[in-house]
Amino acid sequence: MSARPVRKVSSLEELQQLAELFDIVYYEVSGRRADGFDQPSEETVGEVGDDHADIQLMQRMEGNRLAVRTRAMVVTSEGRMVADIAAVFRTPEPVSIPAAIAKRFAEVIATPVTRPYLREAIHQSAVKLGIAAPLLSVLDLEEVGLLPTVAERRVLT
Repeated sequence: MSARPVRKVSSLEELQQLAELFDIVYYEVSGRRADGFDQPSEETVGEVGDDHADIQLMQRMEGNRLAVRTRAMVVTSEGRMVADIAAVFRTPEPVSIPAAIAKRFAEVIATPVTRPYLREAIHQSAVKLGIAAPLLSVLDLEEVGLLPTVAERRVLT
C-alpha cells in the first residue's frame, strides 16, 4: 500500500479555497497590575506615556491543519496584559504550503480573524484588573504592510 502524494499548494487563492476556519484557540490570557509590587520590572510596567504593544505572528502546519497564532503583550503605566490566540484552519487533505504562501495567508487571511479576539482578551483583562483598558487599533493592513495585492483582493471578495 502506498501513501498518496501530498498536494502542493501553488497560490494564496488555492489555499484560501482549501482552508476552512476550524477553531479559535486561546494559549494565554493574562494581566498584572503594576501597583502592589515593590520592584516592577520593565516587562510588568511602562513609564507614564510609554505605553506600547508587542505583537508577534506565528504559524504551524501539521497534516491538514494550519494554525496561525497572534500574541500581543501590552504594557502601560498601570500594568501588563498578554493575549495569545490562534486561528486553526483545516484542509480536506494534508497539503504542502510554500513558506511565502503560508506567510501571506497568515498576514492577509488569518490575522484579521484573530485580531478581534486579541483585542477583546486584552480589554477584558484590563477591566478585570480595574485599570484603564488599552485599545488596540483596528488592524490597518496598509500601515503594517499587509494590504493585499490586486490579485489577493480578488481572492478576498
